Amino acid sequence: MNVPQMTRICALAWLTAPAVMFAQDEYLKEAGLPPTFHCGDREDLQMTHKDRLCYWWTNSFNAQMIFGAAFNSALDPIFNNSTNKYWGQGADGYFRRFGTRVAQSFVKGSGQALVGAIAHEDPRFYESRKTGFGPRFWFALEHTLVVKVDCGEGIEDCKKERFSVGRVGGAFSSGFVGMLWTPDPINKPGDALVRSGTAMSGYLASSLWKEFQPDVMRLVSKLFKRAPQPALPNRNKK
Repeated sequence: MNVPQMTRICALAWLTAPAVMFAQDEYLKEAGLPPTFHCGDREDLQMTHKDRLCYWWTNSFNAQMIFGAAFNSALDPIFNNSTNKYWGQGADGYFRRFGTRVAQSFVKGSGQALVGAIAHEDPRFYESRKTGFGPRFWFALEHTLVVKVDCGEGIEDCKKERFSVGRVGGAFSSGFVGMLWTPDPINKPGDALVRSGTAMSGYLASSLWKEFQPDVMRLVSKLFKRAPQPALPNRNKK
């Protein structure tokens, strides 16, 4: 697959996802929830179609994803000796690998958004509010594939949880879309399943990060926190 074909796939996802997510506003109206725009940052509020579009975009195409794709594509020849053989060498091979990673990430986010919107899923990750490493770790592990349900006929629906078909759909979309352009020697269904598993591991990493991010940030803050400087004597004081 060449660059124009990859661009058309991303454009199709761009045009289709908003149409599905617009329907979610009806559920919010029935639940009587405020239409506050928060891009998914407010856990106490449900998501309008604007929030969903913002969440989809910021999680499918962002600086972190671009940097990760560029960094991993540069490391491929070092850790995978067959990369140059399959993808080509030099700048051409690098940009093929880079474009593949960007396209797969975009399709993963779009697949989750589309399937999740149809299934009325809340795509966000949540903290457990539990104590102890074990309970928190197992909560994050379980909620890799468990999501909250959008408000349907009432507020009580917001408290329900279920298996996430959206995340599974996003992972498989990311894994199998690459079969359109990946070189034949590494383009079998088994390879697509491996890519899907890698995409699913990204959800696991996001779930763990959501749970333990406050602890990590506190640790980093302590490591780099400067010791208080002694007060300088007041020379004007007699």
